[in-house]
Amino acid sequence: MIKILFVCSGNTCRSPMALGIFRQMVARAGLEGQVLCQSAGLSAVEGEPASENAILACRELGVDLTAHRARRVSGEEIPVWDVFFTMSQTHGYILGQAGAPPEKVYIPGTIADPYGQDLAAYRACRDRLREELEVFWDKLVAYMGRQPFLP
Repeated sequence: MIKILFVCSGNTCRSPMALGIFRQMVARAGLEGQVLCQSAGLSAVEGEPASENAILACRELGVDLTAHRARRVSGEEIPVWDVFFTMSQTHGYILGQAGAPPEKVYIPGTIADPYGQDLAAYRACRDRLREELEVFWDKLVAYMGRQPFLP
């Protein structure tokens, strides 16, 4: 099983949206038992819900974020994750400083933070996430083809 953590700043916008979209991709591929994924923020306020516009933007794709609650990445969990999917180079840098090996940090093209903006900004973020997750998905599938997951 591969373990993926989606990481942003507050864990109320980008990383929950990425997680929801990615879980939908995993389910459609029938890989639920082979991929474990969660999201967290580097400066999250524990227990905060996903932002209203993140919920609305993802609902349009059939992704439900209403049960999401923010959590902060802890240093103790760094060794647990196989891949950290970050939303910016800064997030990747901070994870590296916290001990995440560089080969485990995946930095897509920068995904702008829609925090506090209107629904259109969240939709744009969601669509950008989908693009980046497709690229990530292709890399993950190639990796899976080389190294089968253990049951």
